[in-house]
Amino acid sequence: MQSSWDFERLSEACNKAGCILCRLTGETTQRYLETWKDEMFTEVDVRAKLRSSRGFCNTHTWRLVQMGASLPLAQAYRDIITDEIEQLENDGGRHRQRWFHPKNGEALSPCPACQQSNEALTRFVFSLRQSLPEPSFYTLFLSSHGLCLQHFHLSCTLKPLAAPETWLPLLRQAQLAIMQRLEAQLSELIRKHDYRYKNEARGAEMTSWQSAAGLVSGEEGSIT
Repeated sequence: MQSSWDFERLSEACNKAGCILCRLTGETTQRYLETWKDEMFTEVDVRAKLRSSRGFCNTHTWRLVQMGASLPLAQAYRDIITDEIEQLENDGGRHRQRWFHPKNGEALSPCPACQQSNEALTRFVFSLRQSLPEPSFYTLFLSSHGLCLQHFHLSCTLKPLAAPETWLPLLRQAQLAIMQRLEAQLSELIRKHDYRYKNEARGAEMTSWQSAAGLVSGEEGSIT
């Protein structure tokens, strides 16, 4: 059974706009970056891991820049630049193919923030599957914005597929109803852009284009 903490967070996310998994994974990654900026950047093992990954990926590096992580990035990225300087000086321009690669032929480690994000996403997918047979949660999920297409397909296929008969039909049924509801809102939005209906009252359909963007492409800044 999924943790009560995950169940609570999934339930809360159903009451908010956008893909449930985009939101939860994004929040988890944001907390990790905040913790790294405020506390973790001085830890020896954390610095070593970041050194082996050659820093954060582009997305998470610039998110940290936006968060004002000046000293943490200065210290962490000085380590990496120092390593590159050492390799350049030692190579003397003779083995350019080795430049900007880890020492001793080691493979680059993944971006630590991406790794945190992927682990959180996997956990929430499994918790979602376990939660769907619960009638109260299914009702919440059905009334939510559901999942973006990327996370919907991932939730349907991510292995191991334990007891899919208990959750997969429910997931597909709910996602279908959610998308049908959104399609109807989009059709109404398009209809009301016709000058003949411009004086009709506007409702939830007027923001459906934003919901559609999030469903097809994922919520802004949430998928890495």
